Amino acid sequence: MARKNGYFQLVVKDDGTYIHFIPPEDDGDPIDTRELEDYLSLKRLFYDRIECVSQAKKNEDILYKLNTDVIRPVDEYMVFDISDDKMSVICRFYPPSQGGSLMTIDDIQKDFRYNQIKAKPDPEACQKFFDDRKYCTDYVLARGSLVKPGEDGYVEYLFDTDPVARPKTNADGSVDFHALNSVRACVAGQVLARVHKETPGVPGQDVFGELIMPNSVKTAAIKHSKGSTLSEDGVLTADVNGHVSLTDGMVFVSSVLEVANVDVSTGDIKYDGNLLVNGNIATGYKVDVTGDVEVRGVIEAAKVVAGGQVTVAKGINGMEKGIVKAGHSVIAKYINSARVEAGGIVQTELILNSKVSAKDSIIVEGRKGNITGGVARAGNKIEAKNIGSDMGADTTVEVGIDPAIKARQAKLIKENEVLHATLARTEPVLMATLDRVKRGDKLPPEQVAKMQELNKAIQAQKQTLQSNMLELQQIEFASDEEENTVAEIVINGVAYAGSHLVVNDANLTLKKDYHYCRFRREGADVKMLAM
Repeated sequence: MARKNGYFQLVVKDDGTYIHFIPPEDDGDPIDTRELEDYLSLKRLFYDRIECVSQAKKNEDILYKLNTDVIRPVDEYMVFDISDDKMSVICRFYPPSQGGSLMTIDDIQKDFRYNQIKAKPDPEACQKFFDDRKYCTDYVLARGSLVKPGEDGYVEYLFDTDPVARPKTNADGSVDFHALNSVRACVAGQVLARVHKETPGVPGQDVFGELIMPNSVKTAAIKHSKGSTLSEDGVLTADVNGHVSLTDGMVFVSSVLEVANVDVSTGDIKYDGNLLVNGNIATGYKVDVTGDVEVRGVIEAAKVVAGGQVTVAKGINGMEKGIVKAGHSVIAKYINSARVEAGGIVQTELILNSKVSAKDSIIVEGRKGNITGGVARAGNKIEAKNIGSDMGADTTVEVGIDPAIKARQAKLIKENEVLHATLARTEPVLMATLDRVKRGDKLPPEQVAKMQELNKAIQAQKQTLQSNMLELQQIEFASDEEENTVAEIVINGVAYAGSHLVVNDANLTLKKDYHYCRFRREGADVKMLAM
C-alpha cells in the first residue's frame, strides 16, 4: 500500500465546529502542528491552541471540538510553495468539510493565475491527485521548462597528439629503446583534423515566465602550418608526405629531415621541423630543430636543442661537454657525463655523473636503473632502482620545484649581485659630479655628455634590478605554492648512504642505506615512507 500522511478535516455540526485528526498510514508523516495552526488561522477559527495541538500530536483518530460556532461548509483548499530555483510549484491540499466542494483543474488554474504563475498545471500530476486524494502531501503540479545547454565547437584530431613516445618494456624488465615509434608520419591527402561546429542552446523558462538563458558557446577553429590545407567545411588535410604534430594548439606538417649522421658530412643543423638521424651525432656538432629529434645511434659531446622530444636509441655520451635540451621529453638508453634538460619527462636506464632536469618526472628503469653521481632534478617525481652507490658517489636528487624556474631564480640572484656591485661603483661618481654642479662648477661638454649617459645607464640598471626583484618575489610565491604539492622520490632498490635528497627545498643526507621506499616532505623535513 502507498504511504499516507496524517491530515485533518473540519467537521461542522449543529453544536459547533470540530476538527477530525486522521493518523498516518504505512509510515506516512504525522500531522504537522505548525501546518495545522496556519490552516486554522487562515480559516479564522477560534480554538484552544494548546489543547488542539496536544490532541493532534497523539497521532490517533480523534474528533476534537474547536468551538461552538456553526460555520458554513468549507471547500477543499490548496496552498503552494515555489522551489528555490523557481522551476517547480509544490502544492498541498486540505479536505473539505461535509457539504464543501472539491477542487477542479479550473480551480487550480485560477489559483495559479491569481498568484502570477505562468506555468500551466500538469494534467497528469493533477489527475494523480484527483484519482487518489492524499492530503497534507506534496504534489509537484507544474514545472518550468529547462534550459537546453549549448555545446561548444571542438576540433577532432585524427592523429596521435601525445608528444611523448614511450619505449616498450620487455617481459624481462628491460626497456627496448629501439622500438620508439616517435615519428608520426602523414601522407599527402590524409585527413588530419575536422572542426565540429558549435550547437546553440535553447532558453528555458521558470514558473513565473522569466526566461533563463543558456550558456554561451564557443566556436572552434583549426590552426595549422604550411604543408596542410583547411577546406571551407573545416576539414584539414596534409599536402605533403612527412610528419604531423600538435604544438601549442597548432597542427604542424613538415617533411622529416633524415640524415645518416650529424658530422663532417652535414655540419651543424638548424631545421624548422623534425630530424631523424640513422646513426650518431658526433662530438662538437650542434643540432637545433623546432620539432622532434630521433637518434638511432648515440649523441656524443654535442649540443642538441629540440622544441619537441629527443629520443636516443643507444644513449648519450656527453664527455662532460654534451648538452641535450628538449621542449617535451628525453628518452635515452643511458645518460653519461652530460647535461640534459626536458620540459616533460626523462626516461632512461642509467644516469651516470650527469646533470639531468625534467619539468615533470625522471624515470630510471630497466636492468640497471641507477642514478649515480651528479644531480637529478624533477618537478614532480624521480623514480629509480638505485640512487648513489656503495662507494659513496656524490649524488643529489631533487624534486618539487620546476628546474627551469630554479635555474631562472639563480640567474636573477647572480644578475642582481652584479647590478648592485656596478651601482656601488657608478652612483658615487654621478653624485660627486652633481655636487660639483650644485657648487657652481662648470663641466666641459664632453663630461656633461658622459654624465648623462652614465645617469641613463644607472636608471636602466635600477629598473632592471626592480624588475628582477619583482620576478624573484613571484618565484618565491610560486615556490610556496609548490610546497603544497605531493612531490616524491621513489626507490625500487637501494638509496645508498651519502646520497643527498631534496624535496620541496627540505634537505636530507642519508646516513644509512634505505631499501624499497619513497621520500616525501612532511612539515619541514624529508621523511621516508614504506612502499
